[in-house]
Amino acid sequence: MFYLGEIAALLICWLFYCEYYWMLERRVLKVCSRQFVEQKCVRAVDRLFFTPVSGKAHLGTLYYFNRLLVYCLTALTFFHLAFGWAELTHGVIRMLTTFFVVSLGTFAAIQSPKSAEYICANINITSGRNIRLIRILSFVSVMILIVTYLYFAWVYL
Repeated sequence: MFYLGEIAALLICWLFYCEYYWMLERRVLKVCSRQFVEQKCVRAVDRLFFTPVSGKAHLGTLYYFNRLLVYCLTALTFFHLAFGWAELTHGVIRMLTTFFVVSLGTFAAIQSPKSAEYICANINITSGRNIRLIRILSFVSVMILIVTYLYFAWVYL
């Protein structure tokens, strides 16, 4: 049960990372046009880290933080898939996953209203009431995911 529960938590961490990535993407697209980004970022690694346009978009430490997050989450995922079945690693995996869920979840909760506005703009939702509702639902869903993980990881398992 622990193994599957922590895999689900890692998927939540990756989902929260997507919120960070979308924040970077919005920041890059404010400075550079979409065509310029598509022209410069040809490889998948370039699309993930925005390496060719990071200087022009003034990403600074966000660029390095993005790389660090991807490498750490990838290492944690592989560590869990390889050694998650072992009873001795459960505490380490639980602590690291909790750290990532809480830290990335807090950032995702802060960024969720901006992401909701961006999504609403892309799908032509113009009603202020609907935008507010989507912003609130986005924030609440992130908070529910964090609290649910904390409950199941530290009380149930």
